[in-house]
Amino acid sequence: MLAALKLWNFNSGTPQPGEPSQHAFILRTCQRTLVLSFEGHPFSTHELPKHELETGAGAYMFLLETICGLKSKLIGENEIVGQFKEAYQIYAAGTLKDTRILHLLEKLFKDAKDIRTQYLIGISQKTYASLTRRHMQRARAEHIVIIGSGALAEDLINQFKKKARVAICARNEARVSELAALHSLEVIPWDDRGSLTAQPFIANTVGTDSVLFDEAFFDAWEEQSSRLFVDLGSPSAIRTELGVSSGVVRLDDIFQEGAVVEEQKQAQIALAKAAMLSITQRREALFEEKFNKPRELLAPQIATPVRYL
Repeated sequence: MLAALKLWNFNSGTPQPGEPSQHAFILRTCQRTLVLSFEGHPFSTHELPKHELETGAGAYMFLLETICGLKSKLIGENEIVGQFKEAYQIYAAGTLKDTRILHLLEKLFKDAKDIRTQYLIGISQKTYASLTRRHMQRARAEHIVIIGSGALAEDLINQFKKKARVAICARNEARVSELAALHSLEVIPWDDRGSLTAQPFIANTVGTDSVLFDEAFFDAWEEQSSRLFVDLGSPSAIRTELGVSSGVVRLDDIFQEGAVVEEQKQAQIALAKAAMLSITQRREALFEEKFNKPRELLAPQIATPVRYL
């Protein structure tokens, strides 16, 4: 059964060939979009933009390396786990979910936890959020505005709230209200984001092809004597010539800080990949045993999704 698995990997910024069919699982991150299917080609067109295609056990291995942070520019980062689980919940709530994909993802979460616990402890305590916190600490930020309301924004809130006052500005009003109540945050309405020129310390998590903060914004913002704008959005939502020396830190700067160069950590990664290969081979056999029955017997089955809190 695992032989029928196909995984399309599109790099961040690649034009999407329309929405895949609803039986396909989709994961969008700041670095890639993954589309997973057992039903063959899930797109309405066969003329796809540049991508990588993994199949069978190779696709499972790719997923395992991805969720363990080994495909990330910040090796070992753990934000990807939350992104996988959020995408899983969205998929599980759909009407045309594939039982086999749900089962595969549930096993993927277990295998990734085992690999991280046994091989990747300490491999990268430098996450996007923790590196951003380090920059804010160096700048002695006492009041920080977080733009966005997704998983990364909440990671930043948790990093900052014990040492600084935190405000949030995002489009999703319901989510903003939830986060504000949970973490005791000040709220800056999305329509008032132009007023953020008066806020010296800002962390943006919103990725979009649109420009949210342009040269005019930064011309006004730059008047702050002490300032820091960390842009974690992908695609970047800012347009300015300012760089690190002027207080603007981009995602690529964060990537460079988190690069793994230590020989010991590279050895840990090698051991982890060897273990992943063994796990993938075992999963391949177990999947064949579980799903080696006529497809018409599988179609009516409804899996109970795992609930991740």
